Amino acid sequence: MAVLLAASLSACSSKNERAFVGGCVSMGASRENCSCAYKKVNATHKIDGIDFGEILGTEQHRKIQMAFAAAVIQCIKDNGL
Repeated sequence: MAVLLAASLSACSSKNERAFVGGCVSMGASRENCSCAYKKVNATHKIDGIDFGEILGTEQHRKIQMAFAAAVIQCIKDNGL
């Protein structure tokens, strides 16, 4: 059942969301806080539609990274660890 649920949740998320959340979780944050942060950043930066290969190393990329880091901190404050 858990595998089915995980597969169905994964199917609903974008490639960028899976990459951001997966990277965030691998750095030690909870999946809940990483997903929360992704939603916050996507709301302001519309990152679902961005090809990160095209913006890597640009000012836009740096701003998104900084926004994501700040959003993770805010989500941890809001939700706890």
